[in-house]
Amino acid sequence: MKSIKNDIEKSKFLRLLILKNHLFLFFSISFCIFLSSSTYSQDSLSYYLEQAASNNPGIKARFLEYSAALEKLPQASSLPDPEIQSGYFIPPMELLGGNQIAEIRLMQMFPWFGTLKAAKDEASKMALAKFENFRNAKNELYFNVRAAYYKVYRTQKEIEVAEKNLKILKTLEQLALIKFRSGGTSIAGGLGSSVSTSSSSLSSSSSGMNGDAMSGQGRTGTGITTSTQAIISMGSSDNMGGSLSSSMGNGSKGDMVNLLRIRIEIQSLENRIALLKDQLISDKVGFNLFLNRYPLSEVFTGDSLIEPPVISDILSLTDSIANHPMVKMYKAEALANAAKLTMATRMGYPMLGLGLNYMLIRPRSDNTSMMNGKDMIMPMVSVTLPIYRKKYKAMQQEAEYMREAATESAVEMMNNLQFNFHQTMQDYNDATRRVKLYKDQALLADKSVQLLINSFSASGSDFEEILRMQQQLLDFEFKLIEAVVDKNTSTARLIYLTGID
Repeated sequence: MKSIKNDIEKSKFLRLLILKNHLFLFFSISFCIFLSSSTYSQDSLSYYLEQAASNNPGIKARFLEYSAALEKLPQASSLPDPEIQSGYFIPPMELLGGNQIAEIRLMQMFPWFGTLKAAKDEASKMALAKFENFRNAKNELYFNVRAAYYKVYRTQKEIEVAEKNLKILKTLEQLALIKFRSGGTSIAGGLGSSVSTSSSSLSSSSSGMNGDAMSGQGRTGTGITTSTQAIISMGSSDNMGGSLSSSMGNGSKGDMVNLLRIRIEIQSLENRIALLKDQLISDKVGFNLFLNRYPLSEVFTGDSLIEPPVISDILSLTDSIANHPMVKMYKAEALANAAKLTMATRMGYPMLGLGLNYMLIRPRSDNTSMMNGKDMIMPMVSVTLPIYRKKYKAMQQEAEYMREAATESAVEMMNNLQFNFHQTMQDYNDATRRVKLYKDQALLADKSVQLLINSFSASGSDFEEILRMQQQLLDFEFKLIEAVVDKNTSTARLIYLTGID
């Protein structure tokens, strides 16, 4: 009877510990997810965004492309290089004014009026298109970094919730073990007496089970832990010999089944935690690669997520789609091809050339002319004859096709952005509803678990219902974290689609 009394006192302490763990688990998750008291998460995300913008090779490549496009402006607006020609007469050419020994000719060609301006406009608009492409790459990188950051946060929170639930399951296992040893006797009779079992002895017992459970993951063969073997052996001795003490009563078989059930749940949760830890490594690698740093670098997410700021009237963001970098890029390309069409038209006109011809003349001894031996300077004008019209017509048609293609691409991009915007709005609203739903359901499930634990402590019944409800509570907590992450990811996508970042 003294042993039963001690078991009853232990069970009271364990029951209070379970209720305390449930309350702490629920309110800590609610506090971390829904309150904005800590800004470390937002600060760390802002820091990571800055690091990604500075170090990501894709962003660097897009910016270098833009810088290269800017260098085309002085090329397009420059005149053709002047031409200089010279010749030397091996036998001097006899002229009236003397003997010409050499000739130097300088010529500068000028395109038709407006050709250089059109070429410069084309180059500037193409540079603008490259800049918008760079902006889109940066915004897309920001979205990818945010999404990867939220994914790391989700996995870390799921591990945290799973480990806390694992502690609760191990405490339930202790409670079921006490029930099993007491042979189904009610352990609620001594609720008014003081608890004599110290928390230190309970902690050491629980920590021993933690180490045994974790070490059991790496074993080969049947993989049955020591505690499970002990439970099975106790049940076997009851079946084979029937010599268990009478204090265990008729409920010993059911109590043993409860122990086996909770051991199954513990092993399943331990396996899930191991899977989540492997997933966390993959998530961190993917996140760090966006920042172009060591793949296994630590990622700090903080204790809470702060939703990125979005305009309150979110439907008005649809007007910003026309200012999306990709739309502006295609519009800039259309303007560039329109300028190219103008340039191709001007290139079909003649080019004008201005120059000088300088002739070196040696005086002749038998020439008495006043011009004898004087060098000659001759201004020159030249004109090209663009008589091969097919190539100019083809250049104009090419520019027109490219302009129309860019215009249609801009329309297509706006349609795609409109569809993605409304699809993301649907996901955002769905995530908002799920956050409220799972928060309420987690609260109800937590209260249900507490009531079932009270019932089990009093009558020894509903243990299977406790496990089922505990599993449902864990599922609600996982879904709550997923919903919060989905809401933040949808917000980040809305920011990317509207180009307001």
